[in-house]
Amino acid sequence: MNRIVRWSMSLVCLAGLFACAEDHSDSAEGVEYRSLREWMKLHRPKLVENYQSDGAYYVDVLSLGDPDSAPIRDTIYWVSFEFTGRTIAGEVCLTRDSLYALQQGTFTPYTHYVPFFRYCGEVNQSIVEGSYLAMRNPLTLGEEYAREHGYPTTVEMRLGTEVMLYMPSTVVGSLVGTGGYEGQYSLDANRPLMARMKVTGMVKNPLEAEGEKVDAFARDNGGLLPPVGVGASDRMARHGAGRDGDGLGDAGYAWQSVADTIPQLYVYRTYFPSTRTDSLFRYADPYFTDEAKTQEIDRRINEALLERFGVGTLMGNAVELEGRAKIWYICRFLDGFVVDTNIDEVKKIVYGEVVKKGSVYSYSPENDRGDNIQAWYYAIPNLRFGQWAALLTTSTNAYGTTGVAGKTNTSSSSSGANYSSMLNMYNYYNSYYGNSYYGGYYNGYYGNYMGGYYGNYYPTTTDQTTTTTTTVTTEIQAFTPLLFQIYIEPEAD
Repeated sequence: MNRIVRWSMSLVCLAGLFACAEDHSDSAEGVEYRSLREWMKLHRPKLVENYQSDGAYYVDVLSLGDPDSAPIRDTIYWVSFEFTGRTIAGEVCLTRDSLYALQQGTFTPYTHYVPFFRYCGEVNQSIVEGSYLAMRNPLTLGEEYAREHGYPTTVEMRLGTEVMLYMPSTVVGSLVGTGGYEGQYSLDANRPLMARMKVTGMVKNPLEAEGEKVDAFARDNGGLLPPVGVGASDRMARHGAGRDGDGLGDAGYAWQSVADTIPQLYVYRTYFPSTRTDSLFRYADPYFTDEAKTQEIDRRINEALLERFGVGTLMGNAVELEGRAKIWYICRFLDGFVVDTNIDEVKKIVYGEVVKKGSVYSYSPENDRGDNIQAWYYAIPNLRFGQWAALLTTSTNAYGTTGVAGKTNTSSSSSGANYSSMLNMYNYYNSYYGNSYYGGYYNGYYGNYMGGYYGNYYPTTTDQTTTTTTTVTTEIQAFTPLLFQIYIEPEAD
């Protein structure tokens, strides 16, 4: 009987161990799922029925979007979408919105606050998993929620759709903002995320779309010289004339192809900075939504350029492949945002500071080993010493179709020295008289009284200054065209 009892107890213990093991394996995900569900019941009770089993997240549909737009899941798209992620307590940990960044105190003038532009295909490559699942799968809504909002019970994300997602960490992963997109708080591991996102654009062929943006910018800013063989009158009718008084090239067109074999790489050889309103660059979608503000910034930039460099000349010698050009430049997106410049006056206007003094960029096309963007290699040899020019190019001949990741680097350095009160010299006397020279007699007096009193009351002090430097590298997203304003210094005598 005792033996039977012992076997029964062993089986009970063994079953208990398996039960414990099962609970333990479930703790990482199951506990978080249950915790998120209880939080939703308490804080978002109407959304509990909007549970998405594929990903274990919840959704609140803020806008259905454009009904004439195809759902994202219909095909492979590159999707632009606004995104702000918060901890479950509402603390911003990543945002693409400059207003949120200003509120959080994380705004930087070096950050291009625009929506994400990411590939959204059959396999997720670079999107927060929960966001990807929401874009690629139908969203199931509860009947009561759908009836209250006038929605169908199944919603598909498309152009204009805006949602709030409540996601467990299993479909969030490592969410880290950098390059000015980081919020004031960080998302700890195994913590849920609230994400507000809105689809602002959908593109099937990003290369084609990028090329169209470049051509449109050229047409809106002086005219694009059409292909050879098209009649002059026909070209004028199709593309429009250039601005008066700008000294434009063939038939009044400003932009011309650098080479017939290189698509969407254009040069504006007769460009020079001007403060005239009709001569400022026009942006189809300006970064500063206030057009007057955008023009004022450009006018101030051009005033500074003219004051420092003048209008330039077209009478110098060509740089040619074997030449070496000293170049001052401004690199911009086609919405007017300044990505980079080596001109201090422009830095001060755009960024409000000059962190690192700019210096002239020495460039030799012949010795270019791929360290520079290809647009310079093709265009600079045909430009002249002492002239201004503008370059317009797709990403293929710039930083590449993959772009450049934004980064935030913080470093600290300390400077200063240790110093002691003059009264602490008695510590030295204590050592000298007490131990080294007079031995035991003075040791008691200087060691116990003087050393104890002055050493404790006037301690050694450190006077140091710590300097923290934060450097932000501007993000250049995939398939992003660029505009360069370039001044080449006159040839040395």
